[in-house]
Amino acid sequence: MKLRKIIEKIKSVKNIELYAALVLAAVVVIIIFAGSAQKNTAKSSSDDSYISEMEHKICSVVEKIDGCGKASVAISYASNEEKVYAYETETTSSGGVIKQSNSIVTYKGEPLVTTTLPPKILGVVVVAEGAKDPIVKYRIINVVVTLLDVQAKDVQVLTYKS
Repeated sequence: MKLRKIIEKIKSVKNIELYAALVLAAVVVIIIFAGSAQKNTAKSSSDDSYISEMEHKICSVVEKIDGCGKASVAISYASNEEKVYAYETETTSSGGVIKQSNSIVTYKGEPLVTTTLPPKILGVVVVAEGAKDPIVKYRIINVVVTLLDVQAKDVQVLTYKS
């Protein structure tokens, strides 16, 4: 009996289709944004993991430099990893005019990724016990430049406070 009254009230509302469409649209928007937020979190986590691994690797190598001692490394980066997609080129000829068009190759409905590039590194800071010695400092900079393929100007080497 109560259900019948509720249904009659709903039927009496003007433009019920419009309200239903708005509610449905709102649900779709929420689902889309929730999905993209999860993807961004996963990407950020992947980038953080890569940077953390590189910091650990550099610290491990730097600490082995003669005269260096204990060291800490921090890396700043600008962007997320970058994906390079596979493209196919289609050439068509019509009336003596040759036209080329490129399109992304897909596999199972997803773009085919050929390479994933790591995040772009902006700078590196190394704090080391032996960094007072200019030779040790020079060697630390060369290690970082070699391992990360950054310029020497993007590497700061500082000494631990006493």
